Amino acid sequence: MISRGPREATRYTGNGADLQHVIDTAKRGSTVVCDPEVQLELSEALLITKRMTLKGLNARLPRGLGRTSLIVVDAEGVALTDIELHGNYDSVDQQDRAPLIRIRKGGFRLERCKFYDSSKDGVEISPQSGDADIVGGIVRDIEAFRLGRDAVSISGGNKGLKVRNVSVENVSIKKGYFRGAVEVSDGTDNIRVRKVYAEDCLYAVDVQDHRGQSAANTNIDIEDVTAVNCRHIIRTANSPRGHAKLRFANLTGKNCEAPVRISNTEDVSIDGLRILGHASQKSPPISIENCQGVHLENVSIETAHFSDQPVRLKNCADVKLAGLTCTLFSPSN
Repeated sequence: MISRGPREATRYTGNGADLQHVIDTAKRGSTVVCDPEVQLELSEALLITKRMTLKGLNARLPRGLGRTSLIVVDAEGVALTDIELHGNYDSVDQQDRAPLIRIRKGGFRLERCKFYDSSKDGVEISPQSGDADIVGGIVRDIEAFRLGRDAVSISGGNKGLKVRNVSVENVSIKKGYFRGAVEVSDGTDNIRVRKVYAEDCLYAVDVQDHRGQSAANTNIDIEDVTAVNCRHIIRTANSPRGHAKLRFANLTGKNCEAPVRISNTEDVSIDGLRILGHASQKSPPISIENCQGVHLENVSIETAHFSDQPVRLKNCADVKLAGLTCTLFSPSN
C-alpha cells in the first residue's frame, strides 16, 4: 500500500513484496518513505537506478540466504536515510558473505543507519569492474553491531579504479568478527574520516590494498578515532604501490595488542596519539615499516613491556618524533 504526500513523497506501508515496483515507478528526485516500525523480510536486493531518496526502511535477510544484499545503489545522487538493516551472519558461511548495502555510484548520501549481524560489511562503497570511478559521497551517523567485516568499506576494487572525495563521520561498531569500523582500500583519494569508535574488533580503521591491480590510496585524512579491546587502532596492510599522504589526528587505543601498524606509505603524520593499557609482550605499541617522511607528535604511551623501545622503525627514512612520553604499568591478573 502506498500514499502520496507533499514534495513527491511516497509513503509505503506494504509487506515488501511490491517495494521494488514502488521504487522503480517513483519519480526521479522523489522520496519513498517506509514505516520504520515495520520490519520487512527481503529475499532480493532493492535495486535503485535513479536519483532518489529511500527513507525509514527496516529490513532483514532470511536465515541461510548468502551472497545477497538488501540494497544496491546503481545511480548517481541517491540518498539512504534512517535505515535499519539486519543480516544473517550466524547462518551464512563467510564464502557466501555480502554487504547489507552496495553503493556503486557517486554523489550518494548515507546517514542515520543501523546495521546488525551482516555476514560482510554494513555498507560497501566500490565501483563495478569496467565502470567509472566513484566521485563524491557522504556517510555519517552509522551504528553497527556484530558484523562479519567492516561497518563502512570504501574500495576502488582490484581493477585500478578509484573512490574519490568521500567524507565519513560518526561511525561506531561493537563487535567486528574479522574487521572493524572503517576500511579505506584499493584505490582511494581524498577520503576524510572523522569520529570513529570500535570495540572488540580487529581494528578501528584500516587503510590497505589487496594486491592485484588495485590503485594506491592517497590523501587520506583520519581524525578522532577510539579503539577499545581491538588488536589495532590503525592498520595499513599495504604493499608498495605509491600510497601517500596519510594523516592521523587524535587517536586513542585502550587495551589494544598492536595499536599502530603503518607500512609502505610516503608522507605519514600522526598528531595526538594515546595508547593505554598496552600489555603485549610481542608487539610494540607503534610499528612503522618501509615508510618515508614520517612525523609523530604528541604521543603518550602506557605499556607493560616496551617503555624503552615503544616505537619500532624498519626501513624508514626522514622520521621526526616530537613530544613522546612513555610510562610502564603492571597489568592486573
